[in-house]
Amino acid sequence: NKRAVMVEPNGKGDAIKDLTSELNDSQNREVSCTKPVRGKSEVIKLTEEAMDESDDEEEVNSAKKKADDKLVRQLLSGAQDVKENEGNIQNKPKTTEEIEEEEFMRELANKPLSYFSNMKELPDAIAKKYYKEISRRWKESEKRIKETEELLMDIKYEDKSLEEDRLEILGELLDKASQSFEICDEHEHRRLPIGHRIVLETRLLTVFNNAVDIINKIVGEFDKLKDDQVGVNDERDQLRYEIRYCDAVFTEVHERFLKSYLEMPW
Repeated sequence: NKRAVMVEPNGKGDAIKDLTSELNDSQNREVSCTKPVRGKSEVIKLTEEAMDESDDEEEVNSAKKKADDKLVRQLLSGAQDVKENEGNIQNKPKTTEEIEEEEFMRELANKPLSYFSNMKELPDAIAKKYYKEISRRWKESEKRIKETEELLMDIKYEDKSLEEDRLEILGELLDKASQSFEICDEHEHRRLPIGHRIVLETRLLTVFNNAVDIINKIVGEFDKLKDDQVGVNDERDQLRYEIRYCDAVFTEVHERFLKSYLEMPW
């Protein structure tokens, strides 16, 4: 019996040991079972964070779109205001000064170029009104270059004919006369009295338009000298003279532009 009693505690101890071991195994299994759950929680947490970031990005994009829409509305509104202001300006009645200036410019438009040849000593305050008309006439004269070129190109001729020779010299005169624009452009930015500029640019305009008038007259009567060698020779001499005259005027005007710029008399 004593031995039996002694064995019982040992058996109980083994049982306790076994239970402890089983408990540890159970805890280990529980830990191993909870790891995937904890990993899943982390995945869920990361997914929630990604969703939050996506929501933030959507909010930013939405705010940006609203700002862009607002800017577009402001631009459209501003454009509409400008258009309305332009309409108001156009509908605004003209002042007495504006009406008088328009009448003055219409009168100047009908004046010959020689009218502007004696304005050298005009004060700038007065001369600038007349210079507007000179600027307008440059634009009108520029159109004549293309028109005259088209006239010359429309004429039919045979190779090595009198007509070909005549067209060649007419083209040379047009090219020479067109140098008036180059001289004007060369001195455009020089500071000199406006009255001086009016007189000098009037000389250039006169030379150019006279040359174009001669060309147009010859083209209008082109067939009159058909097969007329003597008449063609006389015409060529006249055109050569006009070309030399253009050169002489250009030299004189160029020098006077420089003298005016340097405040030298001429």
